[in-house]
Amino acid sequence: MKIPYSVQGAFFAPALVGVLFILKITCPVGAGQGCFADPFLTPVFMPLSVLYKIFGPVSFLITHEPLFILLYWIIVGIFVGLLFDILKYEQQIN
Repeated sequence: MKIPYSVQGAFFAPALVGVLFILKITCPVGAGQGCFADPFLTPVFMPLSVLYKIFGPVSFLITHEPLFILLYWIIVGIFVGLLFDILKYEQQIN
C-alpha cells in the first residue's frame, strides 16, 4: 500500500528543516560568512516575522518558536503533498 503524498509531506518538511538546522549548527564558519545552510534558513524562519507582526513580542511566542516553526512546516508539507495527491488523482482519471 502506498503512503499518500500528504503524509509523506508531513514527515519530509520537518525533516528537511531539521537537516538544515543540523547543517547550520555543524558549519565551521561564523554566522553570515558563507555557510551552505544560510540561504535556506531565511525561508524557514519567514513565518516568525508574520507571527511577530500579528501578535507583537509576546514572551509565550518567544519560548515556543521552534514548535511554531515545526508545526508550520508540517502544515505546509501536508498541503503540498495534498496538491500532489490531487494532481495524481486527476491524471489517473484522464
